[in-house]
Amino acid sequence: PDPTAYIQVGNTRFREGGLAKASLMSVPGLNAAIDDGILDIQFRVTGFSTVFHDNMGNAVQMASQGGEFTDRMRDQFRRLSRGRRFYITEVHAIGPDGVARVLPGAMEVKVR
Repeated sequence: PDPTAYIQVGNTRFREGGLAKASLMSVPGLNAAIDDGILDIQFRVTGFSTVFHDNMGNAVQMASQGGEFTDRMRDQFRRLSRGRRFYITEVHAIGPDGVARVLPGAMEVKVR
C-alpha cells in the first residue's frame, strides 16, 4: 500500500481538515508513513507542492525539493486568514525498500 502524507503536530498526525495557523507555523514540514494501527512504516518525503488560491481564484503552486516547507510557503501561511484552504499535492516519498513513489490524492488544509 501507499503511505499517507501527514503533518506532525505534537503527538498527532494531521492528515486533513482544520488546523490552527500557530500549529502550521510551528512544524518544519511534511511526513509520510504507512500507519494502519499495527504497522508504522516511515517514508522520507523528497518533494511536494502546495496549491494556494489567491483572492481572484487563481491557483498558485509552490514546490519544495524535500520534506520541509519553504520560506515562500511559510510566508503564504502567514497571509492565510481563518477559513482559507490550501492543498498539498504531488508528494514524493521513498520507503525503507528504497522505492520512490508519488502519493495519490491531495491533502486539504483549512486554517482555523
